[in-house]
Amino acid sequence: MGVSYTASVAGMRAFQALHLVRTDNVWIGIGKPTPWNESDSVPEVSGSSQLSEPIGYKKAEKVRFVVPDAEGDIVQFEQRWKIISEVEAMQSFVRWVYVAAWITGTELPAVSYRQSAIVTDLELAAETLPGKLAVKAEEVGNHGYALVVNNRSPIHRTEDQREFLEFIVEF
Repeated sequence: MGVSYTASVAGMRAFQALHLVRTDNVWIGIGKPTPWNESDSVPEVSGSSQLSEPIGYKKAEKVRFVVPDAEGDIVQFEQRWKIISEVEAMQSFVRWVYVAAWITGTELPAVSYRQSAIVTDLELAAETLPGKLAVKAEEVGNHGYALVVNNRSPIHRTEDQREFLEFIVEF
């Protein structure tokens, strides 16, 4: 009997990254206003995690390819990254995407949250005005797909603060 091996390869990961960069439906969601448990200890994220108790979503302001670079302007977990063009990314099968957005003032409720996530394919509710860049959970008809979820200690939002949320997604 012959031998056969199958695996996903760099082209698949690059294709998934390209699809994320090219879509116009990428949001950063915040959720989980209630404690995790009695001691509010943060659970690990599992492969089946979703955005729990969604509070709202902000449309991503930047969705760009990035690569590790010692001189890069973006810093995540002590690693530096630089933004590159789609052409450069396609030539070298890049699988990293930078996603970022500012949440300002009252565009989302001023509550504590314990989760953030990158979400795609979100659908606004029929009564929600099209073109909104920040939506509350009740303005959403379909919460889409969470691609990345971050569980954390609570962040306490107030109406007078600006908050910058950013992720690097690796496919």
